Amino acid sequence: MNSRSDEEKEISRSRYKAAKKIANKVVAIAKSRAYDALYHKLGSKEGGKEVFKLAKARERRTMDLGVVRL
Repeated sequence: MNSRSDEEKEISRSRYKAAKKIANKVVAIAKSRAYDALYHKLGSKEGGKEVFKLAKARERRTMDLGVVRL
């Protein structure tokens, strides 16, 4: 078993929290950019097709895979 001192545990925990905070910020920025691009695309002429793609994808996710007709 590894027996680490309380100081080592605290240092590891603080590093983990700092890395997690940075990762959350990076993910938030990436999501924001993706949504901005999506909204820009939806506002264009080709946006109508994109709306139907999103609706189809949402419908497929809600389908129950246990109920399949052959």
